[in-house]
Amino acid sequence: MVEVQAQLDDRQKILEKRLLSTYKSDDSGFIEVVMGSDDFSDFLTRVDMVNAIADEDRELIESIRASRQTVEDDLASLQGKEEELAGLLSQLNDSQQALLAAQEEQQTVLASIQSQRDLTDSQIAQIQAQAASIEATMSSIQGQAASPAGESGDYNSAPAAGGSSLTVTATAYCLAGTTATGMPVGRGIIAVDPGVIPLGSRVHVSGYGNAIAADTGGAVHGNKIDVWLPCGEANAWGVRTVTITLY
Repeated sequence: MVEVQAQLDDRQKILEKRLLSTYKSDDSGFIEVVMGSDDFSDFLTRVDMVNAIADEDRELIESIRASRQTVEDDLASLQGKEEELAGLLSQLNDSQQALLAAQEEQQTVLASIQSQRDLTDSQIAQIQAQAASIEATMSSIQGQAASPAGESGDYNSAPAAGGSSLTVTATAYCLAGTTATGMPVGRGIIAVDPGVIPLGSRVHVSGYGNAIAADTGGAVHGNKIDVWLPCGEANAWGVRTVTITLY
């Protein structure tokens, strides 16, 4: 566009000089040139020369018009490109803002994931600690299982000195199987609510004798226990209110 503008300036200067020259010359200059011919042949030559000059001026004017139109078109195109560039810059700015927002959201999500991971690790550690505690309790119970009723084997013996007493409802059962702590059911095994009597506790049940709290039950809640007995004795026992002593 710079080159076209330079050509336009040069042509306008040429046209200005021609117009200035025409303005300064006498209006009768054309007639004098033609009428000053020596003969008809010279007349035709001079007419052709004047027409050629006029054609050249006409071409110069058309060239100036074309160059000016080219410059105007280039300016309009440049303006359009500037507007397009401004739009692209605006889109780029919007994209950058969206990217920053996405990065912030990603950081928030990562922080949340890390927090959940820390919480999960803490929960796993807590579960592992609980499992270790249960395993230790089971080992303790199984270690005492050889004679759950005590060395004397007297299930109707009086409770030993010390310990705390609790009045409970005791239901007898005679089902076979394995307790919640992994021990086989048998005489001297009772089911308890661990929230009241911890698993692994050694107890004395009035009318039943010494026992170990080694099982739980779906209906055993609060001050209720189940005592294991052979089926005949279990039927005779039924449901009783008894006093237990915890050691």
